[in-house]
Amino acid sequence: MKSTRKSIVVMAVVLAVVFAVSSMALARGYGRGGGGYCAGPGFAGPGSGGPGLGAIMGLNLSDSQRDQALKIMETYQIDMIKGRGELIKGRENLSKALQSDTFNEQDVRVAHKKLSSLREDQLVARAKMMTEMKAILTPEQVKLLDERTAERSDELESPRGYARPIAGRGPSDCPRW
Repeated sequence: MKSTRKSIVVMAVVLAVVFAVSSMALARGYGRGGGGYCAGPGFAGPGSGGPGLGAIMGLNLSDSQRDQALKIMETYQIDMIKGRGELIKGRENLSKALQSDTFNEQDVRVAHKKLSSLREDQLVARAKMMTEMKAILTPEQVKLLDERTAERSDELESPRGYARPIAGRGPSDCPRW
């Protein structure tokens, strides 16, 4: 009798933990970038600047190509991590400027210019990295990567892709600044 009671208690605890973890995952939102429906394909989400390392590694690379790709990633990794942190701070600064009790146009303009500059730097660094990555690929692999990138781009732009409305909601239901 005690073992049955103990089993029930253990099962209840396991179910509670599973429920808590799944609730946190759902609260964070769906998709790679999280944030739910209204977040859109922004920071670290789909459409954030082209193919990633997963797309490169999915091209049946030789051992030499894989090693070179990882070295290229390592050279940019620290700067990319720092850049992401700066982007987060830039977004926070812009948000504070937009949500301030008293509107200050100059603060909004400065915060937006800073954020735009940071985004530009990230885009340029990613383009440089991808150019170096493509240099180690065979022409067939480059063609395949370009095809997959185009397919992914079409997916993201289609109504059935990432931006698919949920339960009748459309883009107009999301708050915009």
